[in-house]
Amino acid sequence: MGLRLQITTTMITEKTALVMLDGEVPACSDSAQLARQYYTSIQHFAEASVQLCEENKFRKLERFLVVACKLFKEGNQTVRNGIVNVYLYTLSRSIDLRPAAHKSIEPFMPRELRLEYARQLYASGV
Repeated sequence: MGLRLQITTTMITEKTALVMLDGEVPACSDSAQLARQYYTSIQHFAEASVQLCEENKFRKLERFLVVACKLFKEGNQTVRNGIVNVYLYTLSRSIDLRPAAHKSIEPFMPRELRLEYARQLYASGV
């Protein structure tokens, strides 16, 4: 009999995402409250990203995008939805209003987020 190696990957939950975004462990354990806290935190994270974009601080924005991509790739469905529906939506409004920002941000945006951004951008045309 061969030895089977089972690799388990743990998904990033709202609680872990909050730690990644805020740097502290949330006190509550209620999943609905954690989801609300997560969506609030991701909105602030998005607003901070927009501010970096407006200030042309693209190197720092790149670090934010890396965190967002990690949350998107490894997050559970709630975490992924927050990245797509809150973070990318908020950031895309800023990008769409400033074509120069689009050219500056795109090289820093991870492939996965670029694909989701394109889906949002072209979904209205369908």
